[in-house]
Amino acid sequence: MASGNGNLFESMQYWWDLSERAEAGLMEIPKEVAFKCDQVCADYIDHLGGMLAKTKFLVDLDAYGTLPSARLLGAKFKRLADGEEGSAAAALKQHIEVVELMRSVFRRYFVDTEAVDESVGARIGGIGAGSGE
Repeated sequence: MASGNGNLFESMQYWWDLSERAEAGLMEIPKEVAFKCDQVCADYIDHLGGMLAKTKFLVDLDAYGTLPSARLLGAKFKRLADGEEGSAAAALKQHIEVVELMRSVFRRYFVDTEAVDESVGARIGGIGAGSGE
């Protein structure tokens, strides 16, 4: 487990396990619940994406002045805002990844259900056509 990311790792593992259960058919989610959860996930991903886009504007390097120490301080805050590791942007990207995984669980369920419904409907239609109806 990565240090400092215990909750993220546990969340990812939890949703991977649910994804595997859904794929194996070991989990039942009512279709309307899956649709609602999918929509909430999509909305939250959009919200987090908007927050991620704003991280670029959290720090104005020119606001710290021209002294070398001020420039260093500004650069440090800039890294904390939108740097690659340990920044607000990195944390938001990780949260988006978890929510996308959550969404895949719900989408897989109702996409699979729709495929089965269509297949069964086609077979029933074929039976009806074969019996003269």
